[in-house]
Amino acid sequence: MKNYTKEILLVFMSASLLLSGCSALDFNILKPKEIDAQADIIPVKKKVIALKEKKLPPLPDHIILDVPLFKQMEAPRLYNGCEVTSLGMILKFHGYQVNKNELARKIKRVPLNIGQGLKGNPNEGFVGNMENGPGLGVYHGPIVDLARQYAGDKVIDLTNKPFSSVLEKVGHGFPVWVIITTSFAPVNVFQSWKTPQGTIKITFSQHSVVITGYDKDHIYINDPYGFKNRKLDRENFINAWEQMGSQAVSL
Repeated sequence: MKNYTKEILLVFMSASLLLSGCSALDFNILKPKEIDAQADIIPVKKKVIALKEKKLPPLPDHIILDVPLFKQMEAPRLYNGCEVTSLGMILKFHGYQVNKNELARKIKRVPLNIGQGLKGNPNEGFVGNMENGPGLGVYHGPIVDLARQYAGDKVIDLTNKPFSSVLEKVGHGFPVWVIITTSFAPVNVFQSWKTPQGTIKITFSQHSVVITGYDKDHIYINDPYGFKNRKLDRENFINAWEQMGSQAVSL
């Protein structure tokens, strides 16, 4: 009878240990999974925090970039080709092997006079004859399309952004294509044109240049008329740029 009792006690103790072992085993199985889950989450959180904390260097108070100068009147000349000539400077700065005349051949064009009192729209393409005139010019839309044939998604349309966004690009080392006036100050010689897309305001005082630098009181430009890092009054330049629709393109 005593031996039988011992056997019962031994079986009971073994069963208790087995159950206890299973509980421990289950816990040990779950614990690594919890640790792995945390290990998966923690690096992601650290990466997100790192991205949020990443900051661009502060803008310099004064900068002038060394951007190649292209001249629109240099043979073979583009009498009205300031826009593609300025685009060529930016593409060349970024290492693309291109010249103004190649860009002139590729830019979309529309007639100066379409008929029935309608004129060409610079938002649709270069208006008129670029090489010898008469012609008007082209706005940022077709320039962006042309630039993307070379630089793809690297092209950034800054049109309608504040001028501070333009200066930010320049301050970080990237020249900017803009539409301005020939006097680099606001003008009052606008006309209303009826185009197939609607009535628009234009001026034959339109010009295009590349912003290459700035300081407290000045903007520096490469002017396709033949001037490298030309110094201009900052306030007048900004006002004229805004008057011409705040058009700007960069890479």
